[in-house]
Amino acid sequence: MANPEERNHFTIVVNGEQVTESKRELTFVQVLDLAFPPPRQIPDKEYSITFKHAESKPHNGQLHPGGKVEIKNGTSFDVTPTNKS
Repeated sequence: MANPEERNHFTIVVNGEQVTESKRELTFVQVLDLAFPPPRQIPDKEYSITFKHAESKPHNGQLHPGGKVEIKNGTSFDVTPTNKS
């Protein structure tokens, strides 16, 4: 019998677009791939990711490379390319 959590789908928002996601946790790279699918047009850019209404605490904040966030319906991500420093 499947775990009920495996059957869940979450409706989240990435850069203003609704996305259906089946994973409960998303990493920095997974969110980046949802916003800017590879191959990325500008590979020498770094990216900033902020989130709101997450299941994990804090519920709002910045997602850093190597980090992950637990999502729920309505979690919102803003992914912005920035210049490499």
